[in-house]
Amino acid sequence: MRRSLRWRLQAWHAMILLLVVAGSGTSFYLVAARARLDEIDAELLSGARVMEGVLRAMIPPGRRPPIPPFGPPPFGPPPFGPPGRQGIRTSALALPNSLLERYPQHQPYLVIRRPNGEILRADPTPPESPPDDEVGPGREWHARRRGMFREVTLMGPGRTQITVGRSIVRELGEMHRLAWRLAIAGLAVFSAGLAGGWWLSSRAVRPIQGMSEALAQINARRLSERIDVEGIDSELAGLAEMLNEMLGRLEISFEQQARFTADASHELRTPLSVILAHIELALSRPRSIDEYREALTTCARAAGRMKAMVDDLLTLARADVGQLELKAEPVDLAAIAEESVEMLQTLADRRGVTILLEGDEAIVKGDSGRLGQVAVNLLTNAILYNRPGGRVAVSTALEDGEAVLIVTDTGVGILESDLPMLYQRFYRADPARSREHGGSGLGLAICRSIVEAHGGRIEVASRSGEGTTVNVRLPTAPIQ
Repeated sequence: MRRSLRWRLQAWHAMILLLVVAGSGTSFYLVAARARLDEIDAELLSGARVMEGVLRAMIPPGRRPPIPPFGPPPFGPPPFGPPGRQGIRTSALALPNSLLERYPQHQPYLVIRRPNGEILRADPTPPESPPDDEVGPGREWHARRRGMFREVTLMGPGRTQITVGRSIVRELGEMHRLAWRLAIAGLAVFSAGLAGGWWLSSRAVRPIQGMSEALAQINARRLSERIDVEGIDSELAGLAEMLNEMLGRLEISFEQQARFTADASHELRTPLSVILAHIELALSRPRSIDEYREALTTCARAAGRMKAMVDDLLTLARADVGQLELKAEPVDLAAIAEESVEMLQTLADRRGVTILLEGDEAIVKGDSGRLGQVAVNLLTNAILYNRPGGRVAVSTALEDGEAVLIVTDTGVGILESDLPMLYQRFYRADPARSREHGGSGLGLAICRSIVEAHGGRIEVASRSGEGTTVNVRLPTAPIQ
């Protein structure tokens, strides 16, 4: 199943946007809630501080509130107080009116405990409020939440605990409404972000869709079409240019293939026409044995030329797909050059060409048969396209860690404009002369394929009327 780039972009965008919106809303809510609770704690702590001051005025220095129980509510008169003020009652321990008037519906409550946890004063009657164990000598005051109530407990004089609390139902409702507002706002932002992300992802993949549509219109008959890179972002412009370069290479390959097919058909048609013509002529009427022998000889010569061409085509096809079979063994280029000269000496004598052979031992690792084919092709060209009385120099050497085979002739040379096309199959720099000598235009193409299969390279230097020099460079074989 194919995955959609647009949906993946949208999914990542939605995930990041959700994290940002949810994180921002949650952070804002927590900060607001903490600020509101800190405000409530400050108010309650202020009331507790007031009660602490009252208690300090009632308890003499160095004394602790007594433990014996009080009488009926409001617990009777306190058995302690400064000298001369024994008549003060616990009714004096009440929250300030400013705090009570601020919250008429949810009035604060006060709880004062002795050190043993016994309630000394409770005004008004508070909800069940156990002592706060967090308050002690190491902690002066502590704030806590119990259900719908918020309490602040302060360590008073004589190790008493002063607890001031109130209901926070109203604040909880406000925070609940704030959470809903934040959720709705976050949902709106998230929805708008999704719509914007979908629009952005559509714009991001639109150039890719355009390239896909352009490529869909290109076929074997319309390889000249190209992707328009104008207006494409730089990140995709490189891809479009690479696709255009690939299309250019495909166009060249298709043109070469079409030309190769036409040239191969043309080259094979000539020997086939010769064979058919001689067969038809031989069968047109009874002939003598010599006439039949001459016809068969001509047919055999044409068939041999056709077979050689088919073998050459098969060699090139195998080289193109990397299936050219090569024997890897140490061979001496000097020995191969000497054998090739001996093989073609008769042709050189017939053409009036002198072959000069010199050079040193040059050991390479390769296929002697294929390398001999290269040497024979180069020497044949040097002899056939030479002047009467010309010369061909063949030499081998070791240069810069490479084995070099050099073939130089004093022939007609090659036009500089024809040099880049020498390795094209069936290409002839001089078609008339090539056909006269029976050449098919495959020799240099085969030579380059064989040399490159050995990891080497072939170089041709020539000027019209001044002869041609061919350098074959191969990696040397390691010394055993």
